[in-house]
Amino acid sequence: MLIQYLFNVTGYQLFDSRLFRAGSAAILAAFLVFLVMPRYIAFLKRIGATADFKENSPPIMGGLPLVIIVVAVSCLTALFNGYAIAALSILVLYSVVGTIDDIVKIRTKKMVDSGKMSKRDYDEKADGISSTMRLILYFLFSFLIAVLCYKLIPDLKGNLYVPFISPKDWQPYLPNWLFIIFITFVVASSANGTNFTDGIDSLVSVPLITGMFFVGVVAYVSGNAIFSDYLHIPYLKGCDELFPIAMASIGALLAYLWYNSPPAEIYMGDAGSIGFGALLGIMFILVQAALFLPIVGVIILVEALSVALQIGHFKLNKKFKGREYASEHRLFLRAPIHHHFQIKWKGRFGDSKPLVNAKIAWRMHLISFFALILGFVVFFGLR
Repeated sequence: MLIQYLFNVTGYQLFDSRLFRAGSAAILAAFLVFLVMPRYIAFLKRIGATADFKENSPPIMGGLPLVIIVVAVSCLTALFNGYAIAALSILVLYSVVGTIDDIVKIRTKKMVDSGKMSKRDYDEKADGISSTMRLILYFLFSFLIAVLCYKLIPDLKGNLYVPFISPKDWQPYLPNWLFIIFITFVVASSANGTNFTDGIDSLVSVPLITGMFFVGVVAYVSGNAIFSDYLHIPYLKGCDELFPIAMASIGALLAYLWYNSPPAEIYMGDAGSIGFGALLGIMFILVQAALFLPIVGVIILVEALSVALQIGHFKLNKKFKGREYASEHRLFLRAPIHHHFQIKWKGRFGDSKPLVNAKIAWRMHLISFFALILGFVVFFGLR
């Protein structure tokens, strides 16, 4: 909005450039994170905003200022159309759920410290908001935004572009009611999967960055009539306003890595992981690339699947073979899957747990970059 105002006042074409606005969003978001985060970390430490009992444990809720900065910067650099409103609305709504969840965790942990609650009771309530309530809010917010998208975005249709298959050969179409359900499921799943991924220093940031980069580039190309025609992808008027939002997210997350890289000074918490996960999901929907999310966001997908498979496997064994057998024969040593590798690789790289965590994180980061390249090849080259 600010840059658009500058364009109207000065007439300089530079201020109307999507590339300039997106680059400015990334730089401004990163600058604000570097400016705010040290003071924010000190504040969280003063109030004891931690969720575990380890000595000198970093505080949580590191994602909250990231969300606020991304929203503020997006309001300055992106125009408010249906695409931008839908993306920022889902980011804010899901982040509110995550923030409440973080606050409940901190409050419960303080009750244990003060002797008002036992450690055992804390372990049962350590997830903050109940998983059932969280899922209800996820699906409710996603459904409302999906309906809003249909009202505000004329080009939004239920056409699904299937990876590795040309739209000329096969392109599924979902009627409005089914497409709304599909949007709701994708956004909620992306938020949940990203939340599971936030378990090791820096682990969740990189797949979010690569996912945002992919969807930002696709939004920029899809919103340009010349580029979209040349590359044989649908022209989505106004879709390129997602590009500055994606770049603001990338700038904020890159700056956040300065403080979250091992050893972490702060954790993202649910406020950030849930919000950015939902934002990633809705943006893939809006650029008509929803079925490419499992490719580009493969780490998020695997983390979520490992939890679902672990729970399902345990419940089946418990039902047919008893609880004791189910407890002794789990599918993974622990879920999400990065915890499985923490246990499996213990001692493999020495006795240092941070070294094991760093090895897991970096290997998953590399997979995220390979997945980004594959996503571009499949989306732009194999259609």
